[in-house]
Amino acid sequence: MNNLFLNPVEQRLKAGWRIFFFLILFFSFSAFIFIIKPLLGDMTKRAFLENYSLIIVSILAVGATISVFFSRHFWDKKTFVSLGLKWNRQALKDVFFGFFLSGVMAALFFALLVVLGLLDFKGFDFQGLGMDKTFDFIQFMSVLTLGSLALMLLEHVLVGYWEELVFRGYIFQNIVDGLGLLKAIILSCLLYGLIHYLNPNATLLSSFIIIGFGFLRIYGYLSTKMLWLSMGMHIGWNFFQGPIFGFAASGHKKTTLLQHTFVSDRVYLTGGEFGPEGSLMILPILIFALWMMKWYARQYYPNPQEAIPQSD
Repeated sequence: MNNLFLNPVEQRLKAGWRIFFFLILFFSFSAFIFIIKPLLGDMTKRAFLENYSLIIVSILAVGATISVFFSRHFWDKKTFVSLGLKWNRQALKDVFFGFFLSGVMAALFFALLVVLGLLDFKGFDFQGLGMDKTFDFIQFMSVLTLGSLALMLLEHVLVGYWEELVFRGYIFQNIVDGLGLLKAIILSCLLYGLIHYLNPNATLLSSFIIIGFGFLRIYGYLSTKMLWLSMGMHIGWNFFQGPIFGFAASGHKKTTLLQHTFVSDRVYLTGGEFGPEGSLMILPILIFALWMMKWYARQYYPNPQEAIPQSD
């Protein structure tokens, strides 16, 4: 009976149970989101998600950190840092390389749509400091200023951190422990695509392309055995495609620097209201990014330190 729950060799819970108990813990912390909603006034779920997204992702980031730390220590019998979170000068390089690589990806997508006549560029919308004597957070975030841009960057830092910590950190690495690498890659990518299918304006095509982004992030971990490259890319992709280049980010859109309109109604090419992840035009850019990540990993991680663990 113990073998149903415990790995007899490692004397710890099997991977499936570790993930299950982690998710219970993480969702328990996430429940605070629903507790604070009524405290902020009467509003729709969509308005709450859009106007108070920074508060929401802050709760998720704190909840993810506590849940992963606790689960890693008590159930995995390993350290938090061993997920690929060793912080040093190389980690900083990984984050910045990933961040700016994603900026190049967003720029290439923007340029591709312009060249193909799918997008009409209207100009820039930036109002400097944008300081006012009376401060209203929602109004403040509805106009692009240095302050609102900084807060949006902070929000994307938190999103990139907690999603990579949970998906490519705890969940993926435990699936590898339980099922082996190949099955873990397939299952993790499918799960990532399925979760994003719940986003506004999602389509089957966008979910398929999100699977590709999931693999890109997994490759960032596998090629370095660190999460920093994937985190940098995640942060950079959301920040550059949204606030800078003016596209929706997985179905969510806020105020942006570059103003434009789609000339074509062919959503499978433009991505439409879902963003670049819903466009076939992003696929060659994904291949380019994968090649750049491979080049980078060869320069700095010729021999990743950890071997892929065997399945339970």
